[in-house]
Amino acid sequence: MSHVPMTRVWQRLYVGGICDAEQLASANPAGITAVISLCPEVVARRASGVTYTRIPISDTAPIPARKFEAVIAVLAASIRRGKVLLHCVKGMSRAPILAAAWMHRIGYLHIESALLEIADLRPSIDPSPVLLKSVEGHLSR
Repeated sequence: MSHVPMTRVWQRLYVGGICDAEQLASANPAGITAVISLCPEVVARRASGVTYTRIPISDTAPIPARKFEAVIAVLAASIRRGKVLLHCVKGMSRAPILAAAWMHRIGYLHIESALLEIADLRPSIDPSPVLLKSVEGHLSR
């Protein structure tokens, strides 16, 4: 499958893959000010003036509550300061799920509706059922 460019899914929130994070070193037309990485791989090429945070999570296992809350907290703080790229390896599972969870947490949309909205904007998403179920569990507490 070819690369799907990062997608704006909310006012200051973009979802994408690690290559989108690395491309910011060459060009940043969206004005991204923070990158939150959910994959174990490190963003090799970094843009100056952009804050990078890495909170690796698994796509095949439930997310621990502490990591879930850490992602939500970094997302909230970063979005208050500017535009955020939330990424995983290809922007298909972890990033869309956590973006939808943030939308749910702030009261914008229920997580399922948020995922449907993200899928309309970024048709290549394929949320992990295991990760999604654990995130839904954290949201219901």
